[in-house]
Amino acid sequence: MAQQDILSTLRKLISGMDESLVIFDQDGKILHASFDLEKLLERESLVGTTIFEHLTYEHERIEHFLRDLNTSRYVDLQVMLKRGTGVFASRMRLAAWKVDENEYLVLGSLVDATYIERRRRDLLRKTLTIELLSKSKKIRSGKLHDAIYEILEMSSKAVGVTRVNAWLFDEAHEHIECIGNYDTRVGKMIPQESLPVFEMPTYFMLFETEKIILAANAQTSPYTSELNDAYLIPNGIVSIMDIPLRSEGSIIGVICFEQVKQVLNWSLNDQKFGLIAAQMVSLAVETHKRKIAQQELEAALRQQKRLLTETNHRIVNNLKITSSLLNIQVSKARDVYHKNLMLDSVNRVQSILKLHEMLTENSKNLRISLSQYINRLVQSLRESLSFPQKQLQLLTSIDSCEIKSSLAISIGIIINEAVLNSYKHAFGENEIGVIRIDFQMHGPKGVLEISDNGRGIKENRELSGSGVDIIRGMVEHLNGNLDIDGTNGMKICVSFSLR
Repeated sequence: MAQQDILSTLRKLISGMDESLVIFDQDGKILHASFDLEKLLERESLVGTTIFEHLTYEHERIEHFLRDLNTSRYVDLQVMLKRGTGVFASRMRLAAWKVDENEYLVLGSLVDATYIERRRRDLLRKTLTIELLSKSKKIRSGKLHDAIYEILEMSSKAVGVTRVNAWLFDEAHEHIECIGNYDTRVGKMIPQESLPVFEMPTYFMLFETEKIILAANAQTSPYTSELNDAYLIPNGIVSIMDIPLRSEGSIIGVICFEQVKQVLNWSLNDQKFGLIAAQMVSLAVETHKRKIAQQELEAALRQQKRLLTETNHRIVNNLKITSSLLNIQVSKARDVYHKNLMLDSVNRVQSILKLHEMLTENSKNLRISLSQYINRLVQSLRESLSFPQKQLQLLTSIDSCEIKSSLAISIGIIINEAVLNSYKHAFGENEIGVIRIDFQMHGPKGVLEISDNGRGIKENRELSGSGVDIIRGMVEHLNGNLDIDGTNGMKICVSFSLR
């Protein structure tokens, strides 16, 4: 009586379970079998038979389990079951309950191991595909066609579908254009015409709300049937799994997994893989766009550098012409006063010319070496200010640094005017004198000092003249500070920020 009560309870318990279940007694006699088990073994009825009749081997382990029910109530086995004229591997899990003295009921769960193996291999195939795609150089190279081909080909094999294709919306969002359509039947990409968005409003509205669009029978689905005439029927497509492509929060297209001529029920693993494949396509598209933007930026920079170099060449040529014309006027000057005026102008032009010559030589950088610039400028001054009646030395001590060309122009003009002033006014005829140009860096600031050991200026005398006015104007342009001391020779000190 106890056995019948427990058997009745177990029958009620397993009646709603979608599994292959069996109940038998301590002798192996089957008392109940679920519909799924009878379907699995291709038998109309199993009740009244023994569990051993359906096994090809493993009798001894099950017999041992049934003989030893006093000490062991659970076992997990791999067995071979008979099905029709063939056999198949199965996992059998058995649990026993004691219902009376020497009477037991055994509940068994059987799972087709071939199905488990198929699922395991399917998962492994998808996992390996994702790993390979995540390491793909083609996706990160920015070559969109190569990347799309690789993603679509590998995805079709991973999911086991006839076709996989990727689509992108045009700029107006009026058409969706195919950027790749891989067909496993021919093993290559095949062309696919673009589709008008306005003819399929229901389908494309789903992109805004759904992560995945699934249709085992796409031609009858209310969500996808509007694709019939233009796409599904001409291509013989029965089942589809479509995943929208997103980039920076916006929908840019879709990747489609398509089965031709037969229905395919999309598994959860298929859906998870599809989401990852969509991310890979989006990454390839984004990388391609970044590469194009980078190439355009690099082209613009190259053009800018060419224009800058050409501009500097033209400035250098124009300054040289101007300097030559002024030198001609110097040779034609009828008195010393006008000759000196012309020489001053020549030296001012030379200070700017030397800077642009350096910029032309170093066209890749808008910053120049201050020490090189000052040394070139000083050499030019030595050549142009060679007075036989004055034995003067022009010495420099410059800390090495690079500065912006805009700063260099002002510094060069300051040096030019200060040196001209010393040459003209600091020394008498046949005097031996020294003019020094020193530049030191103090953190973010620079200090320029031009000094001589000449006669200086009388106390309380205010400096004036076009040269001093130019120096003051250049210091103001540098946002610097100017200090002039004429008590022991002349010393002009300029401090300014290098940034």
